[in-house]
Amino acid sequence: MEDRLTTLKIRNRVRSVNRRLAKNNADPGCADRSLWGAFAVLNFADVTGLGGDVKVDPETVLCDLLADLMHWCDVQKTNDCLIESIDFESALERARDHYSEECADKRRAGRVDHPYAQR
Repeated sequence: MEDRLTTLKIRNRVRSVNRRLAKNNADPGCADRSLWGAFAVLNFADVTGLGGDVKVDPETVLCDLLADLMHWCDVQKTNDCLIESIDFESALERARDHYSEECADKRRAGRVDHPYAQR
């Protein structure tokens, strides 16, 4: 039950952040992105029965999510409706580039974000 409440709290926080960003026509910060990531991981853990493991062994939950995303990419390669297939390694490299740039933006702005801080 506690995991469900945590997921609901984060969902509400995500909605609040998204409203703030839309209202201010603002770009998300690293804390916002971290919150979105937490929401994805918690939901994955919930639907796979790993909800209790998020606090105890979050790395295993993340590894399972990444492995399942690899499987998803493999399945997408056989989807004739896609214009191009999805290569997990290419997507991961691109994600690393995005992450590096977003962190550099934060450093340039001199900000230190925390994903659960109220704004």
